[in-house]
Amino acid sequence: MKRKLLLLLPLFVIILIFLGYRFFMADTVDKDEMVVVEKGRFEYYVVSMGELEAHESKDIMIPDVLLNRTVRIRQIAINDLVREGTEVKKGDYVATLDPSEVEEHLKSTQETLDMLYANLENAKMDSSLNLTDARDAIRRSHDNVLDAEVKVEQSVYESKAVQRQAAIELEMARRQMEQKKRNYQQQKRKNELSVRRIEDNIRQEEQQMETLQQLKRDLVIKAPSGGVVVYVREWDGEKKKVGDMVSRWDPRIALLPDLSTILSVTYVKEIDVNEIHEGMAVKITIDAFPEEEFNGVVRTVANIGQEIEGQFLNGFKVEIEVNPNGFDLLPGMTSTNRFIIQAIDNQLMIPRDVVFVEENEQVVYKKTPLGIVRQEVKIEGENEKMVRVTEGLSEGDKILKHPPQ
Repeated sequence: MKRKLLLLLPLFVIILIFLGYRFFMADTVDKDEMVVVEKGRFEYYVVSMGELEAHESKDIMIPDVLLNRTVRIRQIAINDLVREGTEVKKGDYVATLDPSEVEEHLKSTQETLDMLYANLENAKMDSSLNLTDARDAIRRSHDNVLDAEVKVEQSVYESKAVQRQAAIELEMARRQMEQKKRNYQQQKRKNELSVRRIEDNIRQEEQQMETLQQLKRDLVIKAPSGGVVVYVREWDGEKKKVGDMVSRWDPRIALLPDLSTILSVTYVKEIDVNEIHEGMAVKITIDAFPEEEFNGVVRTVANIGQEIEGQFLNGFKVEIEVNPNGFDLLPGMTSTNRFIIQAIDNQLMIPRDVVFVEENEQVVYKKTPLGIVRQEVKIEGENEKMVRVTEGLSEGDKILKHPPQ
């Protein structure tokens, strides 16, 4: 009997070692490599990235003078701009525009004025000389008329032919004098028109000079009201910065938003927009406050889509009113918007990436007291992070993040 026990002893030892491995060594799986099946509120949602904007804001614009179409400056560069987020009061410094092009136009306008002043003097001198010559011609014509009248008086004692000739010469002298008078009036009007045209050009250039001088004084941009300075975005989505150009067609330099109402503006893909409606609840996370979650409500949904920048997809603009919950939310902050489509309570959930498809089956690897087992599961519904499990698991089950070796 003792000999049989001695022979069976190694077998018992092997069994004990095996059971010990199964019960104890299996528990050595790193907790970081496992997730626990949770039970709670499962949400179906649509996620989109966005950016915070103020519902209302006041534009910081280029000088009003630059909006004048008579100013021959198409665009002008931003030389300096206060840091985004700077709090300013009405009249505080915000930006400086490049004065170089204004100075070039001032120089060019002054040169044009100098030329026009010289032309005006020349035109007046020419007018005086021309009119003097015309008046002399009239006087000569008048003298010719007097001579012809004397000849007519003296011809009364001459033959009819001589009298007729004297009368003809008198008539011709009178016509020539009338022509000289008409020439004088035409020359006078011509000279007056020439002088007036130069004077009009001078007035225009003088007005241009005054406008440019005013513009040069206005190149230092002041805040039209109090608030926090926020940079505006260009057509390509980039924020306007030092070195960028502004013009009458793109006059905004920065914004002073009204922070009492903050919106998260996003573009929802056309395949998801039918699920979005006004008044819908939205959960919002903001990169500046990664640990916080903010509540929001859909304010508007666009009726017309447009291409989403960089994605080659059509999207519909959605504005979400955000509850700041006491935080200083500023325009320009990046937001992640989670539109809650449906919420179901008391549901089993696990992360999406712990479910694997093997042999057309959805499976997970579950840790049990007897070791790691391959468990088939039934999934009904998923969102960006989690899946909803309806069969195969229980609350508190421990699931491996990766298949075992």
